[in-house]
Amino acid sequence: MIPFQERKKIRKILYSKASLVILAVLLFMVADGAWQVYQKARIARDERDRAARSLQDLQARNAELTASLARVQSNEGIEEDVRQKFAVARPGEDVVIVVDDSSKKSENSEASTTVGFWARLVSFLGF
Repeated sequence: MIPFQERKKIRKILYSKASLVILAVLLFMVADGAWQVYQKARIARDERDRAARSLQDLQARNAELTASLARVQSNEGIEEDVRQKFAVARPGEDVVIVVDDSSKKSENSEASTTVGFWARLVSFLGF
C-alpha cells in the first residue's frame, strides 16, 4: 500500500490547476475528434442514401428501356413505329391526317396585328 503522505502528494498533483487544464485540453481534443467522425459519418450516410435512390431510378429506367426494346423488336412495334413516322397504311386502309385548328387561329391573329397604316385608313374610310 501507498503510504498516506505519498497519496496526498499524488492527489495534490492530480488536482492542481495545470493538470486540470491538461485534462480539459485532452477532453476537448477527444470531443473534437468524435465530432469530426460524427460529421463524416452523417455525410457518408447521406451519400449512401443518394446513391441508393439513384440506383433505384436507374433500375426503373432499365426496366422501361427493356420493355421498350422488347416492344420495338416485335412485329407490332415495328409496324407502329413505321406508321407514326411515315404516315403509311396497309392495302385497303386510308390515312387521315388531322390538322390542329390552333395553328390557323394563330396565323389569323398575327395577320390582324400586322395590318399597316394604309389598310387601317382604307377600312376606316369605308372604301
